Amino acid sequence: MRIKQLGSTTLQLTSALALCMGLAACGGGSSGTALDNVGGGGSGGGTGNTVAQIGNGSGDSFVAGEIGTEIGDSALSAGGSAVLTVNIVEAGSLIIDSAQVTFNSPCIASGESLIEPINGLDNTDDTASNVVATNNGQANVRYTANGCIGEDSITASTTFGGGLISASTSLNIEADTVTSISFTDASPNYIALKGTGGNEISIVRFKILGTTGAAVKGVGVNFQLNTTAGGLKLVNDSDISGSDGYVSATVQSGTAPTSVRITATTDTGVSSQSNELVVSTGLPEQKGISIAATDLYPVAWNTNNIESEITVDLSDAFSNPVPNRTPVYFTSKGGTIAPVCFTGIVINNEGEEAFGTPGMCSVTWRSSGQIYAEDQVTFDEDLWAFVCPNGDIAGDDSDCRNGRVIIMASTLGNESFVDLNQNGLYDHDTDLFYTADSPNREAVCQWATPLSGAASRTFGCDDLGSAYFDRNFDGQRDVTEEVISINNTGTGNYEPGNGIYDGSLCREVDAQAGLCSRDSVLIRTDMRLIMTSYAQSPFTMPDGRLPGQPSGKVSMTNIKTQSFTMMLADTNGNGLPSGTKISTGTNNDLITASVTPEAAGGTNEGTTVTLTITVSDTKSTFGSAWLNVEIPNSDATATATYTVGAVEVESFVYIP
Repeated sequence: MRIKQLGSTTLQLTSALALCMGLAACGGGSSGTALDNVGGGGSGGGTGNTVAQIGNGSGDSFVAGEIGTEIGDSALSAGGSAVLTVNIVEAGSLIIDSAQVTFNSPCIASGESLIEPINGLDNTDDTASNVVATNNGQANVRYTANGCIGEDSITASTTFGGGLISASTSLNIEADTVTSISFTDASPNYIALKGTGGNEISIVRFKILGTTGAAVKGVGVNFQLNTTAGGLKLVNDSDISGSDGYVSATVQSGTAPTSVRITATTDTGVSSQSNELVVSTGLPEQKGISIAATDLYPVAWNTNNIESEITVDLSDAFSNPVPNRTPVYFTSKGGTIAPVCFTGIVINNEGEEAFGTPGMCSVTWRSSGQIYAEDQVTFDEDLWAFVCPNGDIAGDDSDCRNGRVIIMASTLGNESFVDLNQNGLYDHDTDLFYTADSPNREAVCQWATPLSGAASRTFGCDDLGSAYFDRNFDGQRDVTEEVISINNTGTGNYEPGNGIYDGSLCREVDAQAGLCSRDSVLIRTDMRLIMTSYAQSPFTMPDGRLPGQPSGKVSMTNIKTQSFTMMLADTNGNGLPSGTKISTGTNNDLITASVTPEAAGGTNEGTTVTLTITVSDTKSTFGSAWLNVEIPNSDATATATYTVGAVEVESFVYIP
């Protein structure tokens, strides 16, 4: 065989030799050279070797096939680092051309050890992190144990001169000492009671860390529940940490609602406890739904795009918040409103989802659309009440006043009952479930009567009939009031309660016997939002004249003080906006005025105020006194002031 050197490239002149160059069995790969001892040279770094080799050292000290380590045969501490060095030589000299050297080992491949180039060496952006470039024939890297334990066999390989050459070494890495075990997460953190149709399994994870802060693998951990109520149990009571340091316990729900914590203890005695995992029905119940608004009395009459945030809270039969992403559906009679929100989820300014308060979600109501304006109510001073056009008093259960909006929130859930034996399930003839046939139901059920028939007194406060819009706010469904459904469920016809409990806490055997049903029902709640106005309703003055007409005149001869009672309300006879301020004024220093109260609004009805006028007792005078009503604007900064009434003092005779 003849070898001809041309620069750094070895030309192989026979096909047999060319084949042998790619095979470890012919001296390549694991031996550190593609051709060893060609030309009669000695072993290792002999000068007779004319092909590329990779190894440790240079010149006479060069050892082919060996990775140099700064720690020698010493063990590497847990989480410790060591510098690894390889040189590539050709014809006994370090190569000048750059070569890519790949470092690998079982721990590097699993991420339990890390490789970092040093001394200015770096890999290109499109190569793996364990691939580094030589600089003047040398590649230096820092090897860091990142959870690796025991012996790790490391190889450094490259292709140079047309052949694959490699070097190797082994590092013995000491086991880390466990310093902490911490709860990571529970997925999900809310599971349903066994047999209720929801997710009954949760995976609870812990992570084990050592003295270096790195994950520790191979650590045995035992798990223990703080309660086994209702048959709650662990599917596995132990685990061994993987390379990422994680261990996990699988929890399976029982038949009783509870909050549970898991204690994880390592075989070295280090312990930690999980956050609470809730075991409950997973479904909201009628008594657990509530609704609120940031502004119940927005100044929105005849004004578009005035907003109020509507928030709904949902809880189950055990007052636990329902799982995240439980949908809540909205319908409004007046203005516009978003159709749905999902509990526990909020949308940030970028339109991205984030976790919010469990069991709660919100939508925005906005004034818009055609504003209806029928015959307005009038104020009857003798009755001291607003009267509908038909002569009826416009009470709280009347629908003759404009500006009153109904907003309904609904979702699928369970009916409510009183769990007398506290076993978490519905027991017929033991627990209390009020229906149309329940004794004394009217006295019991009035407290639980939502506006839209969620628990109409006619049919019992627990036994739900169809949801409907209670337009006249009287708690009873009239034939002209439409029935509400979601997801196209229901017949569109009003159906009263069926006389039995409907919900997931009904036992299978009782459902088969017809004592209760496991069907979900449409639970719901609603509220009145009153669109108030800047304009105020007419109200009588002391002599019967109305605002805008000549001022009412009163004689205060020999009378120092008089008081006048007036009604303040908006143009539809509704209450004024929250934060309305009332003040007085006069046009004469000899006349003073005061008003009680000095604030109004935030109520469904108008506010009765008393204007008190006092004149000087030293000389005769005349003049006027009036009320100012300051109504907050929708932007919460500007105000509008209206003189809603004035009393002219006709005369005063001073008698010394």
